[in-house]
Amino acid sequence: METLALTPLQPTQYDAATELLMAAFADDPLFNYLVPADVPDRSGVMAYLFRMLLLCGAGGGHSYGLGEAQAPKGVVIWMPPGQSVGLIDMLRAGLYELPFRLPWQYLPRWQAALALDHYHRQAMPQPHWYLMLLAVSPSHQRQGVGHQLMQPGLVESDRTHQPCYVETSTEGAVRFYQRHGFEIVKTGPFAEQAPPFWTLQRRAGE
Repeated sequence: METLALTPLQPTQYDAATELLMAAFADDPLFNYLVPADVPDRSGVMAYLFRMLLLCGAGGGHSYGLGEAQAPKGVVIWMPPGQSVGLIDMLRAGLYELPFRLPWQYLPRWQAALALDHYHRQAMPQPHWYLMLLAVSPSHQRQGVGHQLMQPGLVESDRTHQPCYVETSTEGAVRFYQRHGFEIVKTGPFAEQAPPFWTLQRRAGE
């Protein structure tokens, strides 16, 4: 496994990071549910959403890119204990545009997804590291990139003796996180017609 440079993600890299995220999550069940294929200008909507997530993560998270600055192989956002992304943060980053970009019939799906924060608070009332976002370029998967992206949060979790938390909507990601010491907390669809959803946590030192 090649060890690459893991560097803080800069605003000048957001365009490249957005392209990577769009490719990495092209077949993701959750995003396909939230932004179905029949949404007009779907690629534009997806780019807007991923850029919004990058902006939210930059507010108080630890954002990193792996590889070349303008051609990253992966990106990750770890939110440290005491930092979170709330509705106000998302509105400031551009969420207010969503009703104008998405057909009205899909907006209730977003209301249900935003309510997932309740599961997060319920499962992790104590200080913890939150893996907000992790993505590996499709052309660089199964090369240890995801493992390297996990390290900043896992190392700090062990150093500070605080647990980690993550959410996902794919079985492959569940297995990946389990290999890194995570255990399933909750599973099941979070709304009618929604895809399966898992929440996982990792105790410090595991």
